[in-house]
Amino acid sequence: MGASALRLVVAETPPEGPPRVLEEASRAVALGKDAFTSGRLGAPAIEAALRALEGFRRIMDSYGVVHYRAVATSAVREALNRDTFLDRVKMRTGIDVEVIDGSEENRLTYMAVREALRGDETLGGADSLLVEVGGGSADISFLRKGEPVYSGTYALGAIRMRQNLASWHGSHEQRVRLFHRHVQNIVEDIRREMPLREARQFVALGGDARFTADQTVGEARDRRVRDVDRERFLAFCEETAALDEDQLVDRYRLPQARVESLAAALLVYRELLHETGAARVLVPEATLRAGLLLDMVRTAEGHGIEDVSKQVLASAAALGEKYRYDESHARHVAHLAIR
Repeated sequence: MGASALRLVVAETPPEGPPRVLEEASRAVALGKDAFTSGRLGAPAIEAALRALEGFRRIMDSYGVVHYRAVATSAVREALNRDTFLDRVKMRTGIDVEVIDGSEENRLTYMAVREALRGDETLGGADSLLVEVGGGSADISFLRKGEPVYSGTYALGAIRMRQNLASWHGSHEQRVRLFHRHVQNIVEDIRREMPLREARQFVALGGDARFTADQTVGEARDRRVRDVDRERFLAFCEETAALDEDQLVDRYRLPQARVESLAAALLVYRELLHETGAARVLVPEATLRAGLLLDMVRTAEGHGIEDVSKQVLASAAALGEKYRYDESHARHVAHLAIR
């Protein structure tokens, strides 16, 4: 349950091999529009979400789903009336929804990226920056030797930024300049937390990044990842920012709800890409849903905690380095603590 849509994946897990997707469904529901302005989920959005989830429940029942995990991200997480909403979801559909935080989003997305790039030396080589711009927030992770050492969730969601300017009546060019200034301010904060300049690989996730890869002439290494030249990616971002919403609808035949977030999201990707030394942009077929599915399978097999502990320890060490800890002393204390 994201800020702009609800999505479902039904899959089966054979005894050997990866999960096999049987069906995917998506329903546009603007949970973030009210949540990011008034701090509450509006009645129309709640009713639309309940109807969509009733449809998902019927799909799940038709397949005889045995195990499921339902999660909600920033829009529901920040809503003051989220408990009331989740109670209504449970009563009408029987679905228990778990509200996850940014760190869990980052972990699940990382799992999906690692699976999509399995066998590729990209993540294990140069330092990499993983960026996913969603409706409510941007999830950013810095990888060193393929392991996340810094990660964070930032208020750079495309719908959130657009809602902040909902009452703005200036020109399109002025709106873009305000977006750009907002993004630059937050990127300055990110720069203090992550060594963005050291990144030599840029991995862009999310629907807007995949749309950009579709529209540019990126070389596809295989069907799981698109490889886009840095300058082509930046040029498309610039070109898109210059068009207003009506022009985007006419040019790309996109629904209105989709173009509302496109320009703002691409501004974030552009600004972060400028901060790195990456020559290419990798756009894998990796989503939060894919990460959820992989995590469910690995947990059932008893492997899930290994991934969690490795990422937590790497993040803890990175945090220690940031505050100039005594590494040998810290490791000794950890050793004593777990005895």
